[in-house]
Amino acid sequence: MLAGLVGLIVAAGLLLRGALDSWVQATLLLAFLTGGAAWLCAQIMRGWIPLSENNLILWILALVALAAASMELSLIHVYSRRAWAVSTMGLMLFPVVSVIDNEGREKIKRVARMVAWILVLVALYQRFHGQARPPASFFSQNVFAGAILLLLPIAIRAGDGFLAAGLMVCLWWTHSIGAWLGLAVALLLHRRAAGAAAFWWGAVAGFVGLVSFYSKLQSPEVMHRIEWWRAAWSMAAGDPWLGLGPGAFAHAFAAHVPARPDLSTLHAYQYVLETAAERGWVYLALWSCGLAALFVHSPAEKRFGPIAILIQGLADYALSVPGIFWFFCVSAAFSIPESGRVLNIPFRYRLFSCVLTLIVAGAAGRCVWHEWTAERLRTRSVELIRGDDLQGADALLARSEAIAPHPEAARLRADVAVAVAGSNPSRESLALAAEHMKRASSLDPYRVSYRIALDALARDSAPPGAPGHEK
Repeated sequence: MLAGLVGLIVAAGLLLRGALDSWVQATLLLAFLTGGAAWLCAQIMRGWIPLSENNLILWILALVALAAASMELSLIHVYSRRAWAVSTMGLMLFPVVSVIDNEGREKIKRVARMVAWILVLVALYQRFHGQARPPASFFSQNVFAGAILLLLPIAIRAGDGFLAAGLMVCLWWTHSIGAWLGLAVALLLHRRAAGAAAFWWGAVAGFVGLVSFYSKLQSPEVMHRIEWWRAAWSMAAGDPWLGLGPGAFAHAFAAHVPARPDLSTLHAYQYVLETAAERGWVYLALWSCGLAALFVHSPAEKRFGPIAILIQGLADYALSVPGIFWFFCVSAAFSIPESGRVLNIPFRYRLFSCVLTLIVAGAAGRCVWHEWTAERLRTRSVELIRGDDLQGADALLARSEAIAPHPEAARLRADVAVAVAGSNPSRESLALAAEHMKRASSLDPYRVSYRIALDALARDSAPPGAPGHEK
C-alpha cells in the first residue's frame, strides 16, 4: 500500500506540470494523508508498526519543526502555509520509503520508468511538431532536465538502454547547462563505480558545459541570475536564523530589488541560497548534513541522480518545483537501508491509537480542504466579476475570507466595492474599499501595489479638510 502511495505521488508530481497547480497539490496532500492514515490504522490493528531509525526520524522532525517556526513567523504566513505543507510531505517521504521493503521499492522504480517513457514520448512528439526544446509535461525545459537526472540512473540500473538513450537525447534537447554540469560532476565523482568510460564521458560533458557557460557569461539570463542570487543572499543575511518563510522568495523579491521591476521571478535559480533565504541557515546546514550522511555510505548508483540534480540546483530551480522535490526525496531515500525495526502495540491501546491517528489526519486534511475551498471560491468570484455580477462575487469572496483569509480575496473585495459605487463613489464606499485593501496589505506587506492602492483609497475617502485629502 505504501509503495503504491509513493508511486502515485511520484507519477502525478512528474506528469502534472511538476504539481505546480494548487488543485494537484491539494489532491496529493489529501491522498497522502488518507492513504497514510489507512495504512497506519491497518498496522496498528495488526499490533505492530514498522519504524525508521531514530536518527532519521529526529532529522526529519527537526527540519519540519524549523520550517514550521519559519512559517509561523513569516510576514506572509498565508502563502507560507501551503509551501510548508508541500515540503513537509516531501520530507515525510524519507521515513515512509525507509520502511518499504525492496520489493516495494522496485515497484516504485517501475512506476518511475513508466513515467520516464511517457515523458520521452511526449518530448518526441513535441520535438517533431515544431518545439526545438521540448519541455515534455513541464512548463520549463530546465525542470524537465532535472527530472531526467533523477530518472536516468533508474533506467540504466534496470538495463533499459532504449529508455536511457531517449532520456539522454531529451537532455540534449533541453540545452540545460546546469543539468549537463550536474551530470558531468556526478560521473566524475562516481568514476570508480561507473568505469573509465564514464569518467571520460563526464569530462567531455563538463567541458562542453563549461564552454557553453562561458559563451553566455554576458547574456541576460546569466546577468539576471546574478541579480537573483544577490537578492537571495540579501534575504538570507537579513534573517539568517529562520529566513523569510517557505515560499517567500517570490513575494519578497521586489522589496529587495526595488529598482529593477524587469527582474521579477518566482525562484532564485540557486537552490542553496533560496533555501537559506526562505528557511534560514540553520535549516540549510541541518538539511545538507543529513543528506551528506545519507550519501556517504550509500552505493554510487543510488546517490548518482540526487547528487547530479543538487549540482544543477546551483544554477537552476528544478528542486524548487514540488513534483521534482518529491521525486528527489524518494530517490535520496533509496539510499537508506530497509529498516527492520517495529513498534509493538498492546491490544488495549490499538483502538485508541487508531482513533487518534484518524483525528490527526482528519484535522490536517481539513486544513488542506479549507485552503483549497477558499481558493476555488476566489476563482469563481473572478468569473462573476468578469460577468458583472459584483454582488455575487463579493458574497463568494466574503465566504472565502471566512474560511481562509487571503490578500487576493481582500484586494478583489476592494475592487468590487469601488466598482459597485460606480463613477461617483461616496466616501463610505471608498472607506470600505480602503478597509479591504488595508487587510490585503497586512496579509502581504511585500506587495507594493497594495500599499499604493491603499494610500490612494485612504486619501480619497478622507473627509474634506483632513490631512492628505485632495480636493
